[in-house]
Amino acid sequence: MAVQPTLVGDVTAAGLPAVEVGRGPDFMSELKKSIGGGKGGPAAAPSIEQIVVPHIRIAEAVVADLLPFARNWSPDLVVADPAAFAAPIVARAVRAPLVLHTWGPMPDQLWGDLTSERAVRENWPKDLVAFLDKWNVELGPEYAALVVDPCPDELLAIRMAKRQAARYVPYNGAAVTPDWLEEPRRRPRVCITWGTTSEFMGADVLKPPLLAIEALADLDVEIVAALGKAGKELLGETREQVRAVDWMPLSMLMPTCDALISQGGPGTVLAAVAHGVPQLVVPQMSAQPLGAELLTASGAGLTLKPDALTAGSVVEAVAELLDGHSVRPAARTLAERNAARPDPTQIVPVLKELADANR
Repeated sequence: MAVQPTLVGDVTAAGLPAVEVGRGPDFMSELKKSIGGGKGGPAAAPSIEQIVVPHIRIAEAVVADLLPFARNWSPDLVVADPAAFAAPIVARAVRAPLVLHTWGPMPDQLWGDLTSERAVRENWPKDLVAFLDKWNVELGPEYAALVVDPCPDELLAIRMAKRQAARYVPYNGAAVTPDWLEEPRRRPRVCITWGTTSEFMGADVLKPPLLAIEALADLDVEIVAALGKAGKELLGETREQVRAVDWMPLSMLMPTCDALISQGGPGTVLAAVAHGVPQLVVPQMSAQPLGAELLTASGAGLTLKPDALTAGSVVEAVAELLDGHSVRPAARTLAERNAARPDPTQIVPVLKELADANR
């Protein structure tokens, strides 16, 4: 796995070999500069251009290190996150098939345009097209040889070409299970988490989850507020049924939860889907509104737009998640359908066949 220095520890902790590439730029810092995040967060929802710029800067740094390694090592296959724009450059340089591995509902912007080179050139950010053109990357249907897609059909915004459906398997690294997680629950457990954006967008981004916690604190529920260090500090002294925790693996927490409230990051949404947990999404940015819309349409969750978020609307939504006759069965059905899809070990032969065919 070729990753930047800050991620090497995560890769090796998983028992995988790591190659350190892309020294220098830090993605979160670049994203903050691009979208103008400050104490109050961005002034408006960031554009696709603002989101793509940091990925280009990272790709430039990664290519400088990864190309020499790849040319020496000669991989038979390159598997990458779609936003890792160094990957198609490396795949072309070593004449290996490129496999994209998606991570949630892929927005129509960018990935829906791979139907033709013309669509890419007309709709992709000009800086990204120029970067890929510099390395003669083919734009259009031949951009990738295969797309491994762990997103349930019900949550698809687009069905990418050459798609290999896969089971979503939550993975959040290793951790020690806290004692309280093993104890019998006396109340329904509601998890509230807000992703990593709170680390660089300031305290204002945590206003929605804090409002939700306050709204639910008098109900007969246990609230697990997984909001990181910033969230714990803002919560201060909490009530008996509110448990403030630092980041912890959702794959550890979700099996014990009865409902989830989040801003709708793809990894968070799909972790809840995999465990059949009904969820309330308050979308904030990027592809979150699209994912929330698709989740609500599936019946496995509810959406509250930020301007509709009140104590009353949160209480009403959570009551529906915990006691509703439609949301909980729909969430269980979505989990069952996810479990029926091929798991990673079943996809290995597909990848091997693709690599062998290219030799």
